[in-house]
Amino acid sequence: MPVNLTKLDWLCFDSYNAIDMLNLAAIDSAMRKLGLNGKALADACGVSKEATSNWLNGESIPRPSKLARLAEVLGIPVESLLSMAQLPAPVFAYRTKLNKPVTGLLREAAEEQARHLEQLLPFVEATSEFEPPLMRNPSLEEERIRHAANAVRSSLNLSHTDVLSNAHLESLFRTFGAILVPVLWGLNKEKHENALTVYLPESKTSWVVFNLGCKQDDYKYWLAHEYGHCLTLHGLSEEDGEIFAEKFAQHLVFPDEVANECLEKIRLNGDGRNTVKAYAESYEISVITVLRAVDRLSEQLFGQKTGLDTKSFYAAWNATRKTISSMANVIFGSDAPLPQEYVEKSEALYKTPVFRALENFQTAEGGRNPAFVANTLNIGLGDAVSLSLYLWERQC
Repeated sequence: MPVNLTKLDWLCFDSYNAIDMLNLAAIDSAMRKLGLNGKALADACGVSKEATSNWLNGESIPRPSKLARLAEVLGIPVESLLSMAQLPAPVFAYRTKLNKPVTGLLREAAEEQARHLEQLLPFVEATSEFEPPLMRNPSLEEERIRHAANAVRSSLNLSHTDVLSNAHLESLFRTFGAILVPVLWGLNKEKHENALTVYLPESKTSWVVFNLGCKQDDYKYWLAHEYGHCLTLHGLSEEDGEIFAEKFAQHLVFPDEVANECLEKIRLNGDGRNTVKAYAESYEISVITVLRAVDRLSEQLFGQKTGLDTKSFYAAWNATRKTISSMANVIFGSDAPLPQEYVEKSEALYKTPVFRALENFQTAEGGRNPAFVANTLNIGLGDAVSLSLYLWERQC
């Protein structure tokens, strides 16, 4: 579970979401009482005159350590330095095991991570000069979702039967302008599975946190699922948003045209398990993804499923899972790579700015901040300490 924030962390964490600006009237009054001008305030706070000028003009808010120093210099409680103005809350989609609703501690953890990502915005350059491609008036109508998935495939110059590659999916996020956040949550992280998508309404940015600890055959489906959330900018309710993303991912990675071809072979030769397995291997996806697609079509066309959805089928599937590598193992050669390898290879592969942003955040704070790293990536404090140290040393 994420580590707890200090009181000041929470104040600053709120300041970028429920607090819009500094209380300039209180600051001006205190400066007059103390006889401070802008340069004297800058010197006392250990920042440039330009920085304090931006504060006093309402153009920026101090980072946590500088906010504390400003309060100390002026003799004003931190709470009194901030002028309350409610901003739109982050919106997130968080997949859970067995597709259970996100509630309680899990929701709090997701909200906390979303708000920490928001604090990185000053350190992330805009990824695109253009508006991202969005789906107009998203709905759960099957044909519209199918059409949307086909339109995305066409944008990649893929036919209905071409294999969608990992590189195709990664390029979709770059074109969209989403900020990719690859994390190492492992295969057995309690209470959630493989991804979190965050949309920040104030900055109009989308962040996609995805687990490199997932199995290789699940990777495409998970990324496609999160891309579905991006396309709607969470314009559907939580439950409907998950249904949309599930259906969209299914159509994107394994279109109906291919599923129908697979279904015909199953009905002709009767060797359903091997047929499903062959298509799963060909399209580099899970046999479960293939089975769900053909069962859905079979019900639509013939009023019943294929009959493959049995305990023995799942037992055979689970038995083979041990032989399938995680994406971390594919990329790094290990499920627990060293921080340097994790950061540098992730940056090279995903063009992610998140590690540089964390690096620059720490620099702005004047020191390492493992607690912030832990909460931003939702990782254990031990792992965050090592990663924080590497990012600090790389910056130096």
